[in-house]
Amino acid sequence: MDIVKYKKEAEGFLSKIEKEYYLHFSGQKDSFNISDIYDRYDHLFTKKNIDYIRNLKDRSTGEERKKAAYLLKFCTEGYIGRQTKKLTRRIAEDEARANVVIEGKKVPFRYSEILLANERDKAKRDEIEDKRNMVVAESFNDTLREYWSTLHRQAADLGFSSYRELFSYLKEEDFFNLQIEMERLLNETQDLYEEHFGNLLKSEMNIRLSDSRKSDFAFIKRAKKFDKFFKKDSLIPIFKDTLSEMGIDMHKYNNIHLDVEERKNKSPRAFCCVPKVPTEIYLVVMPSGGQDDYETVLHEGGHSLHFGSTGSKLDFEYRCLGDNAVTEGYAFCMEQLMQNREWLVDFFKMSYEQAREFVYFSNLVKLWFCRRYAGKLRYELILHDGQPLNGKDSVYKEILSTVNLMEYTRENYLKDVDDGFYCTNYIRAWIFQSQLKKYMYRKFDYRWYKKKEAGLFLRELWSYGQKYSVPEILSQLGFEKMDIDYLITSLIDEIRSF
Repeated sequence: MDIVKYKKEAEGFLSKIEKEYYLHFSGQKDSFNISDIYDRYDHLFTKKNIDYIRNLKDRSTGEERKKAAYLLKFCTEGYIGRQTKKLTRRIAEDEARANVVIEGKKVPFRYSEILLANERDKAKRDEIEDKRNMVVAESFNDTLREYWSTLHRQAADLGFSSYRELFSYLKEEDFFNLQIEMERLLNETQDLYEEHFGNLLKSEMNIRLSDSRKSDFAFIKRAKKFDKFFKKDSLIPIFKDTLSEMGIDMHKYNNIHLDVEERKNKSPRAFCCVPKVPTEIYLVVMPSGGQDDYETVLHEGGHSLHFGSTGSKLDFEYRCLGDNAVTEGYAFCMEQLMQNREWLVDFFKMSYEQAREFVYFSNLVKLWFCRRYAGKLRYELILHDGQPLNGKDSVYKEILSTVNLMEYTRENYLKDVDDGFYCTNYIRAWIFQSQLKKYMYRKFDYRWYKKKEAGLFLRELWSYGQKYSVPEILSQLGFEKMDIDYLITSLIDEIRSF
């Protein structure tokens, strides 16, 4: 096997896949032709190549072993992805075509999420959620069952007892240890969550936490009361001005393409696609206003800046592969400005009390998500345990309803799941970000976003792509380990200080 040629072709494959994702989810094309791309690069994803790269990893040390591990994950994911390419296309295209009838009008399924989040009337909001769930049950779930069953069979075909075991091996992570850590987060924040999130629901919506549904969270997170600060037209200027304060001039990032056009089937949430690292990056935004818009643009902007700043001379494995908790951590680093009172005062002209109220709200939302992902991890460890899918819809409903104390429904038990235990990337990224925040506050103070030195520091971190894992970066910053105590303490202290 010519490993140099393999890596060059692998980069070409990823480039075409990312471009296809960009064109489809930005609403520029309804079709999603990844199966054609897989067919063109079919020779990359074979058991023979998996065995070769696994042996290369096993006989290597140091950086060569790390690169082989990254490449092995890529090859294996490509192998099992090849088996589901037509299903992946069908899932995306079915969702793009699907409609929900709301008040007698057909609304695209994807756009109905925005309508749900903006609907103040609980009965109407519940109706929209019920109709969305019906579409999932009737139009998506048969394909999703086939999709996940195929992935589970592929894991067994590769000699693993379960999909769970396969990805624990590929990611070199102990999922059960991470679950233990997240169960501790659940236990230590239980009373805090019940009291403070319960009070938020009661004061803003006159709903008791015990009577709430997940659709109620969509509305509370929309936070219309803060819209006067988070205006649609100010979104991109404030993003650019924030970076400018750090000495980061977006006009010099010609490699980052900002897509802000409104299109019918464009994803309502901002996202980032990276066809070529670092020369072709897309930051896709459909501005609608509101704090959620700002949060997602900061997050996806963090991804764009990370990959757009990655060194062009780094090896393929470090530019395009690696530990995705790293890029999620950098994205959370930018997103957490929404929990920085000084930034809110400086850029949105909030009073200190207004900023304090918003930061309290934003931290409650973050706690909700951390608890949700603790539940998602617990659920996915069961979903991917090598046993049949039958009955796991009830497990999904029970676990997620328990951790968020809101009613989840069964229908989304296969849709509310990302490939490859990606939920662990978010969890590890939250921990990483909480420690990185601590480091930056010490080094640059609370208003780090106004320091050119902070911008230089971040650009240096970003320049390494994903060469280093989260624990390696934290070690370089002087931490002994990735430590969830920083995340738990930060959440508790921020919420209790209100």
